[in-house]
Amino acid sequence: MSPYRHPGHAPPEPHGPMTLFRALFELNGNQRMSRGLARAIYAVVVVGIVVTWVAAVVLGFSQGTTLGILALLLGWVPAVLWIACARIILEFSTAMDALIERPTGGRAAH
Repeated sequence: MSPYRHPGHAPPEPHGPMTLFRALFELNGNQRMSRGLARAIYAVVVVGIVVTWVAAVVLGFSQGTTLGILALLLGWVPAVLWIACARIILEFSTAMDALIERPTGGRAAH
């Protein structure tokens, strides 16, 4: 905390409270990623991956029964791997944000 800032004073936000949509596109680095934003990003990623898998199955069946069955039976493997990667990245990001926000206990932050 800066010695020049009153402990109970927070600077006013320029355009009202930080909403999920504003936090998603905030590029200044002033707003840390919240759990709600991570949850929303994760939901969008999961929906996108599931829609992609379903589209691959539909396209597979339009090309032939064998390709459709292969897409149906094996297409979930890369989908699950992508979802796991997205989850790991978001968990890491929120953990790093929490670590950055944690008070240092009097030690200088580096």
